[in-house]
Amino acid sequence: MERTADPDLREFVGRVIDGRYELREWIGGGGFGGVFRSEQFLFGHEVRPVACKVSRRPDLTEESAGELFADVLVLAKAMGTMTDLEARRHLVHVYDAGLARDLGGRAYLVMEYVQGTTLADEFARMGRVPPRLMVKWTRQIAVALRGLHCLVPPLLHRDLKPDNVLLGNDRAVRLIDFGLAARMRAAGQADGVAGTTRYMAPETAAGASLPASDLYSLGLLMYEGLTGRQPYEHLVVPLDLPDRALGEWLVEAKRKAPPVRPSAVEGSVAPELDAIVMRCLELRPEDRFRGADDLIAALDGLPGPGDAARPQGLAELAKARNHVKAGQPREAVDRLRVVLGRGGAPRELLPTLLAELAGAHEKLGEHAAAAKQWAQAFEYVRGGIRPPEGMNRKGLAHRAEAAFRAAGNKFQADHFARLARDGG
Repeated sequence: MERTADPDLREFVGRVIDGRYELREWIGGGGFGGVFRSEQFLFGHEVRPVACKVSRRPDLTEESAGELFADVLVLAKAMGTMTDLEARRHLVHVYDAGLARDLGGRAYLVMEYVQGTTLADEFARMGRVPPRLMVKWTRQIAVALRGLHCLVPPLLHRDLKPDNVLLGNDRAVRLIDFGLAARMRAAGQADGVAGTTRYMAPETAAGASLPASDLYSLGLLMYEGLTGRQPYEHLVVPLDLPDRALGEWLVEAKRKAPPVRPSAVEGSVAPELDAIVMRCLELRPEDRFRGADDLIAALDGLPGPGDAARPQGLAELAKARNHVKAGQPREAVDRLRVVLGRGGAPRELLPTLLAELAGAHEKLGEHAAAAKQWAQAFEYVRGGIRPPEGMNRKGLAHRAEAAFRAAGNKFQADHFARLARDGG
């Protein structure tokens, strides 16, 4: 938050709103008003610290206050219907709101108080974020997006950037600033150009945001954190460019001057993490991760520091193959799921394990489960890992296409058909 002097609002320090919220310390302010670290009282007893957001404008009505704080109302409504408990931890909770008559009829909002900083401040302080820490933060942001995108209809943030991610003293990140958030329409998109240009997905710049648009912005955030610079910092939008032409200009400019992989700037970035970041930055939404869940799975699949010292999976793979030969595909599925679920298998073995699991699911007629495994095997190979013996990336795309088609998922089947046609 911008820490500017505001004598009028600062004078409210020490005042009590509605007999329950004591404004104890000025945090910061902007055009909307000010934010105070406060204490909530119940029956005269202090119960918890909170953040109170007080409007600059006095003499408000409930209608005008709702318009002024529309972003927080969007977040409050989303939190009220969200069932993803893990995602809720990475969003800021809204507790209360009202009109403070003793503060001149100003509107106030009471929110979770998160003591900490923003990722923008952390990026500036650290220069480059160590890959393991960046992966941790990215996963938490992706979990928050999963919760938003799974709402009905999905809620898109549309302004994801380091300034809008809080890092609390509990080391957990939380998304903030839902001023540009929007629900997807029945047509499958949220209309309108919104967000900060340098973190904006091409389709958002063209006025048609999708869940994949937030993942694109997250990819830009990851790149910046890992390398200390923005991937497209060499691009300068022409001053006379009409807003309606921004999306088309961005796509063309980024296609002509693609960024280098993060590892080319920061050598500690592993090839697998490289692949994840660059996948998020694909210009076409359909070429990115299919959703936050897929991104989380890819992050969880990254090798840990001790992976090379404890290779596993070869014996289980042989036993699973024997189960299949013996006509026991269910036993093969159970064994392979245990191996993949506990982790520790060598990275180069994962596509083979997933392909075997997919084949076992197919023998059981479980085409949707098989499709998921074929698709994940394809993603690993696309990220640079050697394909299963006797297969290639194109072949994996064909298998995923067939499984999705058998499962009745025409959209994904057509997607993998295009990938196979383009050579994977």
